[in-house]
Amino acid sequence: MCPKWKILIVILMAASVLLSSCGGKTVTPAPATVPATAPVSTPTAVAPQRGDVLTIAYAIAPPSLDPGVGEPSFEVYLTPAYDALLKIDPADGKVIPSLAVSWKWVGTDFKTFQMELRPNVLFSDGTEFNAAAVKTWLELQKANATITASDIGLDTAEVTGPLSITLHLAKPNPTLPILLTRGWIAGAIACPAAATNPDLVKTATCGAGPYMLDTANTVTSDTYTYIPNPHYWNPDAIHWNKLVIKVIANAQSALDALRTGQVQVIYLADASIIDAGVADGMKLSGVEQNVQGLDFIFKDGTAVPALGDVRVRQALNYAIDRVTLAQVISGGKGRPVSSEFLPGSDAYDASLDNYYPYDVTKAKALLAEAGYADGFDVTILSIPMNSLDTIAQAVASYWEAIGVHTKVDTKTSASDYIGAALSGQYAVDVAALGTVPPVLILWTGCFAPGSFWNPDKSPVPELQGLIDQLSSTDIENSASIARQVNQYLTVNAWYVPVMSAKQYLLYAPGVTGGEATPFDPTFSILEVEPSK
Repeated sequence: MCPKWKILIVILMAASVLLSSCGGKTVTPAPATVPATAPVSTPTAVAPQRGDVLTIAYAIAPPSLDPGVGEPSFEVYLTPAYDALLKIDPADGKVIPSLAVSWKWVGTDFKTFQMELRPNVLFSDGTEFNAAAVKTWLELQKANATITASDIGLDTAEVTGPLSITLHLAKPNPTLPILLTRGWIAGAIACPAAATNPDLVKTATCGAGPYMLDTANTVTSDTYTYIPNPHYWNPDAIHWNKLVIKVIANAQSALDALRTGQVQVIYLADASIIDAGVADGMKLSGVEQNVQGLDFIFKDGTAVPALGDVRVRQALNYAIDRVTLAQVISGGKGRPVSSEFLPGSDAYDASLDNYYPYDVTKAKALLAEAGYADGFDVTILSIPMNSLDTIAQAVASYWEAIGVHTKVDTKTSASDYIGAALSGQYAVDVAALGTVPPVLILWTGCFAPGSFWNPDKSPVPELQGLIDQLSSTDIENSASIARQVNQYLTVNAWYVPVMSAKQYLLYAPGVTGGEATPFDPTFSILEVEPSK
């Protein structure tokens, strides 16, 4: 999901992947999964040897540890303490069991979703994980209108047995199984005590995951320390005696910490340190995760009248040399693109990758045709993160070359950026949108009228019609409709995509696992193990 309120949600987005939807059939566990009727908390005879301490460097601290208000950017802080209801198989992108061992849609309208929960599971405070606990937590999110509530779209939750629950949705949501995986937070369930007192999990944890926050050794906004949950249902999955997430915003400082052994993994390694890290013997991992570029947040001409004309927005797309920008800005690690959707998304269409080739003559002709032969004034709202400010400055120079007088207003903090983006004074801002997930997930935050990235509330009947079709379509059959959404956004120039960006990680020798894959392009902190 793209951010509803915070830019960091998308800039550091924890993206998900296409679901092999359950449709109207019950999804059965993979062969290695213990059946729902069997005990699941009995350890193996010889438990795998645990490592001592794993420390991860991450650039930003979470505003809260409450999974109800948690957002994908901060998934890494929540996953240690909260197993999700479902999970993504990184090998093929299918949804597989986690705290729910089976699930199915009832009927064909994608509004009734049944789950059978895993037995013999306890929260970290020792209380029982069951259908009543799930119902209480999700209904609290609905009452508080949290992000989790928005993702799920819950109307009511019905307990039909100790471990059986049915979610009745207010409107069709065929992407729900994806949203209940770790990358989207909505499937993270806190204990009943947290549902009674939500403040409990703002600075602590109370979940059914393998770890719990060690509050005595945690310093808010600096260091987050996790220790094993003594009640965890699958102790063999606990690979470390301690997990530590260290907030290190500066890329070079993160690399220095990796070199000296203070951290073992840099999550979202900046392109500026990758070559040096690899030269030092660090392991590099990365998959395409988002598209970096600009977003026309007001396309109705209210902030900048010229941008209300689609020909002007198209001209600004033709005016930039994506091939050169991708090579120079990313050091050859980015791929020039003209579309906002990447391989893995149901909307991806390779024919749109080069829809806007570099063509100054065509750009100028479109401006003249729209009545702006002498250009106009525009300001790009920017933030110095993930090469976005560099992109803004470079694009400004290309626009100047076709007579569009362009300034860049760079805000140095996320709060200043958000305030400016919501002010209505800017028509263009930088964006790094997570564009691997299905279109229907991205709709709410990325391009629905009135959303953060599209505060322009003008109705778009043609686009809304496609979204309505997707809302009643099994996600396995959504591609033909989703590609029409991509076509609409690209042809009508809602964005200025520049290049695809990979989610890079740097690993020190001695640790392995957790790498993102094309099917699950999100680092998994729980899968990192000591090297054998």
